[in-house]
Amino acid sequence: LGGKAFGGTTGQEEVVEAGDNAEEDGSDTSSTLVPVWTEAPCGGQYFPSTNIPPTSYTPILYKSSDQLVLQPMLWGLVPSWHAGPDPKSHGLTTNNCRLENVMTSKLYKPSLAKGRCVVVCEGFYEWERSGGVKQPYLVYRPGGEVLYMAGLYSVWRGGEGAPVYNYTIITRESNNILSWLHHRMPAFLSPHQFSAWLNPLTPPTKALAMLALPKEGELAWH
Repeated sequence: LGGKAFGGTTGQEEVVEAGDNAEEDGSDTSSTLVPVWTEAPCGGQYFPSTNIPPTSYTPILYKSSDQLVLQPMLWGLVPSWHAGPDPKSHGLTTNNCRLENVMTSKLYKPSLAKGRCVVVCEGFYEWERSGGVKQPYLVYRPGGEVLYMAGLYSVWRGGEGAPVYNYTIITRESNNILSWLHHRMPAFLSPHQFSAWLNPLTPPTKALAMLALPKEGELAWH
């Protein structure tokens, strides 16, 4: 997704409803938590749009104590060592992290252990490049279902104001479903996986092993 944008993010009420339905539809019957909407402590706001670029605030599902929370977070992980008043001025491209390197990354490994999250949207844009021409495609789930992507979040406290919640999207090599469009794609999650993915007691290796490749008919595009 490097430099890519979300497509068609939903309004606050629909995002909460999507998270609620995800818990109800999941196979983990031990979980009865309903996500609550929480505003970003730093004041960053989520504005529904058909085209959301990195450094925007988008709805992220994560677990805080025993509560599922949907909260706007800054798209682009902020290094914990970054100093200065602006969380966006670190100069690194952190809107995506590679699945292949996350276990050894100084930047992403801490969040893999205790900061796993779910990125909630209706789709994402990818560009097909052919003969110097770029053609955008919106990738989404058929039937208007919400798309869930695996992410990692952290909380930056390097500024003088309130803490800034921020995140990155895990990407991986594309399989035959999307390889015609781009060699990389997001790592997707299904609702029944949320409980284990968001549980900090799930070992990182087991959590990453949950990220199955999409199958025929699970994604559509135009």
